[in-house]
Amino acid sequence: MTGPELSEFLHRHRISLIAGTVIILLAAMGFFGYEKYQRHQVQRAAILYNELVDSSVAGQLGTARASADTLVHQYGHTPYAAFAHFFLARMDSESQQIPAAETELKTIIHSGSTPRGLKSMARLSLARLYLEQKQAQKALDLLKAPDVAFAPLQDEIQGDAYVALHQDGKAMQAYQSAIAALPAADPYRSYLQMKMANIGVAP
Repeated sequence: MTGPELSEFLHRHRISLIAGTVIILLAAMGFFGYEKYQRHQVQRAAILYNELVDSSVAGQLGTARASADTLVHQYGHTPYAAFAHFFLARMDSESQQIPAAETELKTIIHSGSTPRGLKSMARLSLARLYLEQKQAQKALDLLKAPDVAFAPLQDEIQGDAYVALHQDGKAMQAYQSAIAALPAADPYRSYLQMKMANIGVAP
C-alpha cells in the first residue's frame, strides 16, 4: 500500500479506528483497575485477619467474631475468608453450636475458590466434629476419598471412628497406615502406638 493509499484508508476508516483504539484503552484501564481493586481487597482482608488473630489472643471474642464475619461476607473471594470460616467453626463448636460449626466447615469444603489443602483440612475438622458428636459412620463416609498430603491424620481419624464402632481390626489397620506414612523418627508414632495398645493390639 502506497503512502497516498494509506492516507486515504486511514481517512476513510478513521471513525472505526478511533473507536477501536478507545475500546482497547478502556479495556486496558478496566483490567488494571480491577487488578488494583483486587490487591486492595486482599490487603484489607489481611489487615482484618490480623485483627481477628490479635482479638482472639486477647480474649476479645466478640471483636474477633465481628472481624471474621466481615471477612466472610465482604471478602469472601480472598484466601482469608476460609481462615475466618475455620475460626467461626471453632468458636461455634466450643459454644456447642454444632449445626453452625458444621455449616462453616461445609462452606469451606464446597467453595470453588478454596485451595485443595484447606478443603482437606476442613474435611478432617468436620470428621473430628462428627466423632465428637458420636457420629462415627458420618466421619468415615466423609473421609472415603484418600488425600495423600494428609494421610496420617486421615488414617488416624478413621481409626478413631472404627474404634467408636467397635471394629477393632479395621481400627488397627488404619492406625498402622497412619504410622507407616510418618517418618521413622516422628514422635507422633508413639501416640498412635498407644492408641493401638488401648484397643489391645500390640504395635
